[in-house]
Amino acid sequence: MQYFIDVTRPQKAKIWTHLSPKGVITESAAFIFASVHESAHAVVLTAQDFMLVGEDGFRAQYDDYIELSDEARISIIKKAHQTNTALIELHSHPFNSPWAPAFSIADMNGFGETVPHMWWRLPGRPYAAIVVAPNGFDSLVWQESPHTPESLTALRVDGKTLLPTGMTLGGHHVSQM
Repeated sequence: MQYFIDVTRPQKAKIWTHLSPKGVITESAAFIFASVHESAHAVVLTAQDFMLVGEDGFRAQYDDYIELSDEARISIIKKAHQTNTALIELHSHPFNSPWAPAFSIADMNGFGETVPHMWWRLPGRPYAAIVVAPNGFDSLVWQESPHTPESLTALRVDGKTLLPTGMTLGGHHVSQM
């Protein structure tokens, strides 16, 4: 199965700017509310709207860890429920690294709790996550099971294909910002 996330150029610009503001060294977050189209060979998540998480939306916000406030989490789930959309979580790794972008061990441990909860709250919808770093991005999709992520095939921005690094699950794509 192939997995795609489709966004417009203005959507990507606003989200990436929010996730990687100049001079900020703490992680940031955003959520995309996406329609879902499934075919025999692909699942396409198309951005309908997005929410940029402000400082007041965090219980904790550091350079290597974030935790949403209960109010932010409730608001995000409520909007996805009301709009019948799937959620795509985005967060930043704002530090420069010689390594290709990938989700951290803390991120993966967090998904162990977050993804099953989202599947319970938003049944029948995939969940996806993107981590954005200065030198690229990686992305995972939970479509078949809330315990088994798969790599995103591509992020498509107004038809331009951007590949995730695939490093979280041991892949080797070259990311393009």
